[in-house]
Amino acid sequence: MSQALANIKDMATALTQSAGAAGSGGSDQYMKMDRSGVFQFGVENTIPEDDSLWAINPAGCLHGWVAWGNAAHDNEGTNVGEVMCPATQPMPAEADLPPVKGDWSKATALQLRCTNGEDEGIQVLYKANSVGGRKAYAATLQAIVAKIVAEDEACVPLVSLESDSYKHAKFGTIFNPIFNIQGWATMDGEQAEEPAAALEEAPAEEPVKEEEPAAEAPTRRRRKKA
Repeated sequence: MSQALANIKDMATALTQSAGAAGSGGSDQYMKMDRSGVFQFGVENTIPEDDSLWAINPAGCLHGWVAWGNAAHDNEGTNVGEVMCPATQPMPAEADLPPVKGDWSKATALQLRCTNGEDEGIQVLYKANSVGGRKAYAATLQAIVAKIVAEDEACVPLVSLESDSYKHAKFGTIFNPIFNIQGWATMDGEQAEEPAAALEEAPAEEPVKEEEPAAEAPTRRRRKKA
């Protein structure tokens, strides 16, 4: 993986510039998946449309660390630190992380832009430090790298937002995100003729200790009548 990522360093600047030109013109909103397996984004916790497709920016893949407070510091569930960098750069060393009143855990992030429906043009940043979230990130990045190494200009995955779940003895039902690849496009937005096969679902694993605090009830959009 590291050697393959090194091969796309030279592409990062061009990809970032192209993605910026096609973006929504503002700061990225945050996307998350709640504990019931529902994706939502923005300050109003808007739920994406069921048939929405999201383009993942190859230059917007990040990895690093996030720190969450703990009971020992009486700040459990609070984000107390974050060190992230592009996936084209080496993962920050754990030994170099600053001291915080909490615990560091590995984290990843994907930049997505909606390509259709009511949310077309909206750009979001999806961050995760759970095992399931990191596995979804890794599977997506591997698919992108394979396209770029093959010198395929259609290296932008078009994904549907899905989830699966499993029963955990202690935490109950655990939901994992799935970025199911429905097709590919170029950075200019031209869709490839043949859609790629969907990503295989990764086997479920136990979540990492640091979980996001429970979110407020999502705002369910009113659908237009047919």
